[in-house]
Amino acid sequence: MSARTHTGTALFPLLLVGLLAGMTYWLDLASRPQSLGGDGKARHDPDYIVQKFDVRRFDPAGALQHTLVADEMRHYPDDDSTVVLAPRLTYHRTPPTYVSAREARIDSEGKHVELIDDVRVTRTGVGGKPDSVLTTARLHAWPDDEIARTDVPVTITQGRSRVDGSGLKVNSKLESYVLEGPVRGIFFRDRSTMAAAPAVAAPAKPARAATAMPKAKPKAKPVAKPKPKPVSKPKSGR
Repeated sequence: MSARTHTGTALFPLLLVGLLAGMTYWLDLASRPQSLGGDGKARHDPDYIVQKFDVRRFDPAGALQHTLVADEMRHYPDDDSTVVLAPRLTYHRTPPTYVSAREARIDSEGKHVELIDDVRVTRTGVGGKPDSVLTTARLHAWPDDEIARTDVPVTITQGRSRVDGSGLKVNSKLESYVLEGPVRGIFFRDRSTMAAAPAVAAPAKPARAATAMPKAKPKAKPVAKPKPKPVSKPKSGR
């Protein structure tokens, strides 16, 4: 069983692997001595070593395009191959993509690149989405043909979602991935992309009719009774 998707190049840019081959080939030529004797060609011994290098590539306008950083590069004259230790490649685009491995082996013509151990490809998430990450133990790439493959387990994650396969084939020209089976996956729905359900207003409670309270009757003011006038007694005559 295999799984196919048409978004492979977005996650795994073979351009970066080609950059690794091209930059190390250029560095190989720049670092190579003027004359190499015959000593050591029968053995697989490095004829020179470059440590802690940082190679950058700019576009014609001066904007940074790609960066290659590595701990060490070794050139072997017996087969004209190159080994790069701890390569870390960055594709400076929006969003940026990163490729790293414990080791990379490049043939004499830079046609075949083998990434070995802790191979990790990370495409930065956009719009609040988590990063897309591909991990495997070994990956073969032919940048000129725009193909890559591995026959060891591969894992692709995005946040909590995860897909596992027993192998991988990438064809950039066809813009596809093929995960070799058995393929297992678990997907979590991103709540941020779910349409919000329209809020349903609670039915309004019927308003109670206002009951008019009878107004209190004003208390009658007490009427003051007139006080009787004292009656004067007639005076008696003498």
